[in-house]
Amino acid sequence: MSASFDTCHGTLVIHAVGGAECTEPNCVDLEYVRHFLVLECEEVTGGCQCTALVELAQAS
Repeated sequence: MSASFDTCHGTLVIHAVGGAECTEPNCVDLEYVRHFLVLECEEVTGGCQCTALVELAQAS
């Protein structure tokens, strides 16, 4: 008997300030194992606002 995994075809984006979101609008399970591609938010083209918030907090 083989295991069956429900996978999402969107990209899971992990934010520097915590939390995650998926590029697939109907995705409700943000577990890493469900996604083919998992990226840190700074790897996303154009970056992410939360990385600027982290840099600002570190500079203070």
